Amino acid sequence: DHLKALETFSLESILSHIYYFRCRDYIELLAQVYLLPDFLSEHSKVRLVVVDGIAFPFRHDFEDLSLRTRLLNGLAQQLIIIANDHKSAVVLTNQMTTRIGQGQSTLVPALGESWGHAATVRLIFHWDNSQRLATLYKSPSQKESTIPFHITSHGFRDVQPPAVTQNAEDTEMNPRKRPRREEEK
Repeated sequence: DHLKALETFSLESILSHIYYFRCRDYIELLAQVYLLPDFLSEHSKVRLVVVDGIAFPFRHDFEDLSLRTRLLNGLAQQLIIIANDHKSAVVLTNQMTTRIGQGQSTLVPALGESWGHAATVRLIFHWDNSQRLATLYKSPSQKESTIPFHITSHGFRDVQPPAVTQNAEDTEMNPRKRPRREEEK
């Protein structure tokens, strides 16, 4: 099966299995989510729904912030139901913004902290100098943790530890052990 899959593996074959809907404002997004259960029923092989940029349609044109909150909460509930009913994963990306207060700045979700509670699992991708980091910020089954990663032509990859150096006798040195002195050999 793997060899057959490799024969047909191409950019075109991957893209032919991706369905894309562009939503220019919150009304179009709400309408698309309303239609999503029917679409998933007709396309039963779909197992991943990605809403890239949940914040954008809701950050502008809202004078009534309580209405925005109600719409977002309803949207989150609908997406949870859709994920459960159709056994699909739903991934939402949210912009981050900087909150400045009392002499320090912190990254916060653009839609506010309350929106961050709507998700079951929260991952925060960020930088530390030139190193990419992924922080598991919220999970029902795992503790908070941060890992470094690279993005390569092969996708997401672990950061490899420095190569183990070899001494003159061509044996590996263990960085956790002290080196032997000549009289101990």
